Amino acid sequence: MPLGARKPQALLAALLMDDNRVVPSDRLVEALWGEDPPGTARAILHTYVSVLRRLFQDFGEEEVIVSHPAGYTVLVPAGSLDRREFERLAAEGRQAAAAERHHEAVETFRAALALWRGPALGGVGDSFLKAEAARLDELRLTISEQLIGAEFALGRHAQVLGELTALVSRHPTHERLRGDLMIALYRVGRQSDALAVYRQGRQALVEELGVEPGPELRAVHEAILKSNAALLGPVSPPKRHSLVPAQMPPATIDFTGRAPETDALTTLLAAGSSMPVCVVSGPGGSGKSSLAVHAAHRVAGHYPDGQLYIELLGTSEAPLAPGEVLGRILRQLGEVPPDSTEDRTAHYRSMLARRRVLVVLDDAATESQVRPLLPGSAGCGVLITSRNRLAALSGAALVELDVLAREEAVELLSRIAGPARIEAEPEAAARIVEQCGHLPLAIRIAGARLAARRRWSVAFLAGRLADERHRLDELAVGDQEVRASIMLSYRMLHERGKRTLRCLGSLGLPDFPVWIAAALIEAGHDEAERMLEQLVDAQLVEVEGVDGVGHVRYRLHELVRLFAGERTEAEEPLEARTAAVTRVLSRWLWLLGQITDAAPSGAISLHVAYPAAAAVDPPVARAVLADPHAWFEAEQDALVKGVELAAALDLDEIAVALASALCGSVFVTDNLFEAWNRTHSAALAVARRVGNARGEATLLAEMGQLRYEQDRFAEAREFFSQALTIFRIAGEIRGEAASLAGLGAACREQGYLPEALHFLSGAEELWLKIGDEAATANVKRLAGTVHLERGDYQASWSDLGEALWLYRKISSRRGEGMTLRSMALYHCARGELESAEDAGNQALKIFREMGHELMEAYCLRTWSKTQIRMGRLGEVRRPLEEVLNTCRELGDRWGEAITLRVLGELDLAEGRLGDAREHIRRSLRIWDELDLPLWRARALRDLGRVHEALSDTGKARTILAEALEIFRSYGSREYEELSEDAR
Repeated sequence: MPLGARKPQALLAALLMDDNRVVPSDRLVEALWGEDPPGTARAILHTYVSVLRRLFQDFGEEEVIVSHPAGYTVLVPAGSLDRREFERLAAEGRQAAAAERHHEAVETFRAALALWRGPALGGVGDSFLKAEAARLDELRLTISEQLIGAEFALGRHAQVLGELTALVSRHPTHERLRGDLMIALYRVGRQSDALAVYRQGRQALVEELGVEPGPELRAVHEAILKSNAALLGPVSPPKRHSLVPAQMPPATIDFTGRAPETDALTTLLAAGSSMPVCVVSGPGGSGKSSLAVHAAHRVAGHYPDGQLYIELLGTSEAPLAPGEVLGRILRQLGEVPPDSTEDRTAHYRSMLARRRVLVVLDDAATESQVRPLLPGSAGCGVLITSRNRLAALSGAALVELDVLAREEAVELLSRIAGPARIEAEPEAAARIVEQCGHLPLAIRIAGARLAARRRWSVAFLAGRLADERHRLDELAVGDQEVRASIMLSYRMLHERGKRTLRCLGSLGLPDFPVWIAAALIEAGHDEAERMLEQLVDAQLVEVEGVDGVGHVRYRLHELVRLFAGERTEAEEPLEARTAAVTRVLSRWLWLLGQITDAAPSGAISLHVAYPAAAAVDPPVARAVLADPHAWFEAEQDALVKGVELAAALDLDEIAVALASALCGSVFVTDNLFEAWNRTHSAALAVARRVGNARGEATLLAEMGQLRYEQDRFAEAREFFSQALTIFRIAGEIRGEAASLAGLGAACREQGYLPEALHFLSGAEELWLKIGDEAATANVKRLAGTVHLERGDYQASWSDLGEALWLYRKISSRRGEGMTLRSMALYHCARGELESAEDAGNQALKIFREMGHELMEAYCLRTWSKTQIRMGRLGEVRRPLEEVLNTCRELGDRWGEAITLRVLGELDLAEGRLGDAREHIRRSLRIWDELDLPLWRARALRDLGRVHEALSDTGKARTILAEALEIFRSYGSREYEELSEDAR
């Protein structure tokens, strides 16, 4: 249940320490604030109680916290509070140990310790809560000591070595535990290790406490030095078949999350009489073994005849053979193994018949390794972990592990590195878990590095992990290493599978369909799909889902992608890597060309053809061309990364071509400014690096178009001017014409109308010479809008009409829609409102059919403006507000400003003068930011009308005079219109 802040947590803890009894309010205040409570402590306490009650009610529990005149009571059913259960089991275990019922004592002590999930009370609270937490932690340690004593009494020295080692590591100055570890090591024949443990303990005691070891620990040390036979303990081998195996490793103290998976496993393993077989599968580092051990401890009580735990070493170079494993099990159970694997299997199953034993098989390689190890008894249970899914294991229930959810990942990092450090830098912690790909092993390593380096900030480690080239180097601590974990799976692949993973690494994509893998490895679709499915089975590739064009998409985990990239650089020649990347990029280039040919955007293209393009298989082409927008939605990130990779490999021609093709087909229609900037910055850098002048000029012109679309018109003119110079030197007429057209468009937006016509006229002359009808239509439409600005209606209508005819001739729906919208503005300026409405509706229909969100918004705004002029005000406000939201979401500041102005016009028409003034003033602020005086003048004209309506004649006259001066200086037709208004 999410308790939220630490104060409500402390309050609940304080109530639970005295469950089912009244806890005075003063004691609860002390628990929350110690000796210095605020003056409003009781009121805040009441608020926290209300918060907890609401949380319990949300979980279906009504009567949990009950008020009392003296304080509050928490009602807890018997057997449901972990602290009470722990204390009960601890007492029962002590009674069993005192009566020398050592098997019972071990089971009871382990059940008690299995209730713990970390330090007592999780560190919450103050005053007496801290004291109570210390008492519980000390009791836990005492029970751990008594558990070891009971295990020793059963002669299980070897079985508890790992557990003892972990306890001593956590409590280095605890002499009793250290002495037990020395005795256990000595009894299994590791005398030198036992003496080393003493030396380490003495050093810890001297450095941390300034004292020498006590007499009991020194006595154990001296006895080992003298090989005292008394240390070996009584020799009392168990009777045949009497040994109860208890081989489970200790549960992970900081185990986090996995609640659904744990519940599924415990439900299956505790189900009843039939033998459940559960397989926990997942990629390396996903926490399969931790989950298996965690679940096994949860269900240990259902298997009173013991638990077997066997590491099968399935991901090592030498997995254990079933016969070898059976021999070990039988010897551990006091049996003499038969010679053959078949006989050992039969003997093993006979031993487990009519017994309830849980068998945990960790790190299995294949079904054939596991089958001989399955018991034959219906009362037994089997829990297997494997990187493979073991799909051919009949009757097995599969639990697949993915990476952790974000909240669980941060919680795991917090438990390992310390909650105070993570809570102090939550954003840096979130970056770390993202950089770890939410993989538990990677997060554990990151947390361990923070824990070992107390002076590191969380942000410092996040900064080190930010460099992808060295991230796998950073994710290593002690004997844990992400790279080594992935390498285990990689080594299990056959050579074809390894090469496929390396090729995927060479491209470095986040996700991809089958046809891209086929191009990378030079294989057919079916073979590529088989290779990918094998990588899926090896937990190195994941199935992402089906994209919008019906292609199954696969993905590499972020850390697997980095590993694959490393193996590519280490094992693949540069020529092979370059060829693989080129094969994919050339097919993307072909698809973009096909999309543009099928539905011309109306934008000016600097390329007539793409020589580097290579056709894709017909089924892929049909699927993409059926829904180009859905395809691009799926491939957008990959396309951008592809251009950046080509640039990094110095593939300048294809980098320039692919960036340019994206500009001509999708970037210009979808306002994808960040992606546009990334592709062109990368391609421009490589073009300059290798001296590709034409490529440089092409990208400069398209960067000019990007700045134009971003309403940064001065920068756009600078880029277009640079491109124009290079194109003219190179004699590239197409590039020269495109740069002139871009300069004309930018000048138009800034109000430099004569200059705009000059540049557009020069561009038109070159386009006619080349014979490019789409480009000619584009400059005709632009020139028509400039003539409209100047009040030259005849020239405007002529140019717009010719542009519309050309666009319809070449079937450019986008160009047709753009021109119809310009015609609507023409009619609106002429007062021909019905014609304006008709043209605007035609344009709106086209852009809705195309799914062009921004241009649909522009058409809606034009329609709204026409409706206002026609006096139809009732249905205009909602569409205008939707247009405003669209412009803001797409980062279109120009569109936002003009929409605010039209909203101001609507407010003025409806008599909402205060709203009108506010909308127009907000519009003015944006025009000032964009440095567009002509558009500022139009907003000023509207603001003057608002002040006139407010009877503020002096203010209106001043504002209109400023607008009039701007219109006059820019030669706008609105100078004459405003002169009439002013008079």
